Amino acid sequence: MKTLSLLIILSFSALVLPMCKPSHAYDKYIKELDSLKIVVEQAIDHFKTIDSLRCYDAFSKQYTYNAFITTHVQDTVSKSSAEAMQAFFATGKPLNNYLAMRPVWLAEANARVKQLSTLSTDLKNDNIETAEAVEFINEEKKQSEKIIEELKVNTALLRKHLDLYAKNLPLIEAMIKERNSGQLPELIKPEIKLL
Repeated sequence: MKTLSLLIILSFSALVLPMCKPSHAYDKYIKELDSLKIVVEQAIDHFKTIDSLRCYDAFSKQYTYNAFITTHVQDTVSKSSAEAMQAFFATGKPLNNYLAMRPVWLAEANARVKQLSTLSTDLKNDNIETAEAVEFINEEKKQSEKIIEELKVNTALLRKHLDLYAKNLPLIEAMIKERNSGQLPELIKPEIKLL
């Protein structure tokens, strides 16, 4: 009889206990947040593929050569030289702004990754009130999508400006050497500040 009672209790426990396991009403949202976190991390990794030291060196040359040309080129230049100078000078502000904003963009993106992880964990542990959960989820998704787009756009823009810089650099250096006894000026290390 004891054995039968024990067997009945064990059978009942085996059937009932799995049903007592807490269910997550937000499993779908948890998966979305975890996936979104991965996408933000990938956007950060892609953004970091641009070498900031290379960008600073490019900005330093652009800044120095701009200053040299502004003070030393008083004569008329060919149309192609003028267009190259304009294109080269136009890369200065975007390079500077990228260097000034890069730490801010990365900090915001990394904070978003942390927020997504925290929210996902809180949802898994039922630490958020039902009424607040959907609002938090939607806000995090919105902010994450904004960060992803910002990193994507700024990466593409910077690559475009670096290409424009590289395309015009040889002509600019030749123009400077022609006017400076075959020498390039010593590079200025400009301060980076948002323009």
